[in-house]
This record gives sequence, structure tokens and C-alpha cells, in this order.
Amino acid sequence: MQRTRRKARTGVGYRRILWPTDFSRLASAALPHAARLAGAGRAELMILHVLSVPAILPVPDLSGAVWTRILEENRATAQTRLKRLADQVRRRLPGIRVQGLLAEGQPEIEILRTARRLRCDAILLATHGRTGLAHVLIGSVAERVLRMAPCPVLTVRHPSMRSRRA
Repeated sequence: MQRTRRKARTGVGYRRILWPTDFSRLASAALPHAARLAGAGRAELMILHVLSVPAILPVPDLSGAVWTRILEENRATAQTRLKRLADQVRRRLPGIRVQGLLAEGQPEIEILRTARRLRCDAILLATHGRTGLAHVLIGSVAERVLRMAPCPVLTVRHPSMRSRRA
């Protein structure tokens, strides 16, 4: 009896799919794949935007109040864009449940933290596909997520990036 219950919970379909986005054209390349996967299994699509908090540099003219206001404005702008994007996805894909999430910090850490916390079944994210020196110098959020993800990860390159080599 217990095996039957376990099997029903872990079935083949996905229940929750995470699509991290920075609102760029590159990130949008993964959306159709995430939407198709969510639609096929009636999964919930979690749209995550990570607001990178810049390192505080010693700037004499930047008081704590000014810095706080800048961070609050960035947060409000990101929340508005995220809500607008989630609403657009809901209108285009009416059968899919969509939730927008805003996190702050280092993108790969927040993507992994969110995937674990929400028990996501898959992560779909875009990648530049950098290689060589550019990869060594810049690194790759997608690669770090791939290495440490608690679930399957699908990476998608934007069509304009497929022919480029960095």
C-alpha cells in the first residue's frame, strides 16, 4: 500500500518547474521550453528573478539613506517587471499555473536555494554557451547550477548565440 502512494507522488510528470530570468532576450529563449514542459504535465511554472545586490563601494557622497533608496527602487522595479512577465505568461498559456518570485543575492546561489526550498522537479535556464577564456574569466551561472542542482537542469542557448564562439 505504501509503495502505491510513493509511486503516485513521484510519477513521471513534473509538478514544479523553475525558470530563472534576468528579463533579457537571452533568458527568454528558455521560456518556450519551460512552458511546453509545464503544459505537458500541468506543472506549475515558477519564474524567478534574482536581484543582484552590488557590492558596497566606498563612495563618499553615497549615504546610507541614498543607498537604501536605490536598493528599494531596484527592488520595486524588478517586482513590477516580474509581475508583468508572469501576467503575460498566464495570458499566453492559460492552462498553466504561474508564480513570480523575487530573490536577492548571487544568481546561482539563489536559483539553487529556490529549487531546493520549493522542491522543483526541473530547472530550465538560458546560457551564453561561452567557452575558452571568456568562460574562465566570466564563469557560468548555468554551469554552477548544473553542477549543484537538486533536480534535472535543461539549458537552452538563444538562437543568436548558437553560431558564436567566445
